[in-house]
Amino acid sequence: MFKKIIFAVAVMLAPVVMQAQRPAFFGIRTSFDVTHPAGCNDGINNGSGLTVMGVYNMPLGKNLFIEPGVGLFYNTMGIKPFEDNNAIYDGSVRNFGIRIPVNIGYRVGLFDNFELAAFTGPWFNINCSTKAHLQADTDLPMTITSPSMFEYGWHHFDAQWGFGISATYADKYYLAISGGVGMSAMATFNNHDGKDRMRRNTLSITIGYNF
Repeated sequence: MFKKIIFAVAVMLAPVVMQAQRPAFFGIRTSFDVTHPAGCNDGINNGSGLTVMGVYNMPLGKNLFIEPGVGLFYNTMGIKPFEDNNAIYDGSVRNFGIRIPVNIGYRVGLFDNFELAAFTGPWFNINCSTKAHLQADTDLPMTITSPSMFEYGWHHFDAQWGFGISATYADKYYLAISGGVGMSAMATFNNHDGKDRMRRNTLSITIGYNF
């Protein structure tokens, strides 16, 4: 009797086990990013950039998967024109760093060789370099580059919560649209009322290839 129960349980769990043993794979991703600095209006405009990343997709069974990744991003954000010493300055903030997303998702096969997936999870950003490049509108135009914006309230680390949908064709070709909502401050500025905390919101269009 006991052996029959064990056998019945094994038969019921077999599809889950087989699904969980689907092979994991590596992939590469390239994203076009639009960045919206939210949470304060401290002279910073929207910007754009690129992210190049490697991921590891590991099935968890029942169409679930976890996909951690690591990659490099380069984003720019505009600086609103301002006046200083009778000169008008304009420019951008240029931000380079490492992005580490940890997404959990659910995939559904719709047709032969075509599947859709939805995913969500935390994204961690390590800001390696953040500099302001300013152009002065004077009789002798000049460009000013700040040594580091970390001295002016920008942080070495910020985190986002990501979400998105993806389509995969023939298990190889990948297309996704995703967003990341800022959970922690990318920069903190002092003002007369206290502190303004600027968060990073991101919209990304991604193409990729799975090995």
